[in-house]
Amino acid sequence: MLSSSPALPVDMTTRLQEGVEGARRRGWWVVAAVAVVVNLAVTVKVGLTAVEPELPFDELHLLQLARLLAGEPVPDFGSAGYYPLWGILLTPLWWFLDDPGTVYRAASVVGLVVGAATIWPLALVVRRVGLSLPQAVAVAAVVMTLPARAIQADYLMSERLLFLAVTLAALAAFRLWERTTVLRAVVFGLAVALAYLTHVRMITLVLASAVWLLALLLKRWAAALAGLATLAAGYLAADRLAGYLNELLTGASPSQSDGFLASMQDFHLTNFVRVVLSHTWAQLVGSFGLVAVGFVAVVVWSWAEVRKGRLGRACWVFGVFVATFLVSALAWSNTEDLWSAGWRRLDAWVYTRYLDPVSGIVVALGLAVLVAGVVRTRAWAWATGAAVAVAAAVVLLVAPMAPTWAYITPVHVPGVLPFAWTLPDAGYDTPLLPSFTNANRFWLLASLAVVACLVAAFLLRRRTKVVVVGALVVASLTTLAADRASDAYRAGQGLDPASTVGFEQFLAEHDVDTVGWDFSCNRDMLSRGAGLNYVGYELLPDVITERVDSAWDDDPDLDVVVSCWGGTRLQNSGALHLEGYEIFEAWVWVMPGALQDELLADGTLTPAG
Repeated sequence: MLSSSPALPVDMTTRLQEGVEGARRRGWWVVAAVAVVVNLAVTVKVGLTAVEPELPFDELHLLQLARLLAGEPVPDFGSAGYYPLWGILLTPLWWFLDDPGTVYRAASVVGLVVGAATIWPLALVVRRVGLSLPQAVAVAAVVMTLPARAIQADYLMSERLLFLAVTLAALAAFRLWERTTVLRAVVFGLAVALAYLTHVRMITLVLASAVWLLALLLKRWAAALAGLATLAAGYLAADRLAGYLNELLTGASPSQSDGFLASMQDFHLTNFVRVVLSHTWAQLVGSFGLVAVGFVAVVVWSWAEVRKGRLGRACWVFGVFVATFLVSALAWSNTEDLWSAGWRRLDAWVYTRYLDPVSGIVVALGLAVLVAGVVRTRAWAWATGAAVAVAAAVVLLVAPMAPTWAYITPVHVPGVLPFAWTLPDAGYDTPLLPSFTNANRFWLLASLAVVACLVAAFLLRRRTKVVVVGALVVASLTTLAADRASDAYRAGQGLDPASTVGFEQFLAEHDVDTVGWDFSCNRDMLSRGAGLNYVGYELLPDVITERVDSAWDDDPDLDVVVSCWGGTRLQNSGALHLEGYEIFEAWVWVMPGALQDELLADGTLTPAG
């Protein structure tokens, strides 16, 4: 049910639509239905290329964890550790399927279902702004079609489940404020804990929610205490479970927080200011300005709550958003990521993935207040003025020094991916002020798109159906444009399954069920770990991969080892190169023993020297 009072303060709005009479007309149901259908079509189109793993740590960690929980043997695996709820949800797939490619594709379908399911709770959240049900559904479907969310269908990350979890937490928070009961407080605590179990970076959600519950003590202490107790227990349980499962899979505790702590030790204010500006800009680009409208709404609403001596729903949204934004900005404000890394990445400058699961709520609220038709001109001025100020600062002060030519990983920057076609193919000398035609045009063209969308929405503000349909068209077209960039990335990443087919046949013919992956070859640590994880996954279910370190042990108790290209320390123990198989830039070597003798006898192997 709708709350008795509007979610936006009266001093920000004109009158709410009385009874939202126009919203009950058949036209809004048509718009809602079209928006949902378009969202499904666009996300399915994006997900069509999600047929094999591309991210050797993020994706494969959760797939291997699911296999482990299904009771199946898993290969040696290495990663920084990921929180397990998405892997737990995928576990049943391994009970019915065993081919790794089929499991990946089935998991991709599960992800599509999770994304589609998010529309309903997100609609219930934005309905609090004063929308009818069809209006709210249309808004939610549009938000789910924007690139920041839809491009995740091309990968098997935790992000879609995380956005669903955050949305459910937001809905629980709104419902708790509307009716502060012990049961609703317990549900809220559990919802926040589940979001944290999905990803460790939702520690910001936990902390902001804990502060909010403390403030709720003034409203109803029994419910607040119940919520705090549930949240604390859920946090501790999630943390312990994540640590335990990571120990089982990787032999180590999760270490993702280590990178954040290292960034804090390398903190420089100028770097932080740059990242705050560029990450804000990236959120504006990823929502085509809607995040500015939503944030203005949340700020004004929060101020109205504070003036009344309470921290309500808007304060919760504000606290979660700001806390998550600051942690994301701090994580990328270090000199190494921005300036010094041998592998230069544009990602650090325009990273949106960390904030997207939270900013999605603010974006939805932004579109919702436009549809409700309650935004005064001065609120438009605040939102548009802030967007223009940020864009100008970025174009003039940040963009000239940014490595716009550097590497991007689409899954990390989905919000800006529609403009990937403007990125240069080669490096250039910095500083370079963006123009319409030079190599640094990315920043200027994306900024103008944001301003154009905000102006168009203002001019059409009284035609709310047109605003929603226009937003749906923009979201769909830009997601399809972003998908082209994502598909191009996928084509050049990962381990081609075809490259292991012959090797798998060889292993099956000779009853080899365990192979080694040599971690001591002369390649960077990232490639060593990626190779271990890729090969380990592709050889399932019949062959288990074990980590080998020939620098420490050049005579492992294995018949076959995937080791260094051109030569390996294993040759000191008599290993021979098996020609015809090249896997992830590595050669296959056969150790002394019965298999080597057999292959020498039939001429498959050539004696050394």
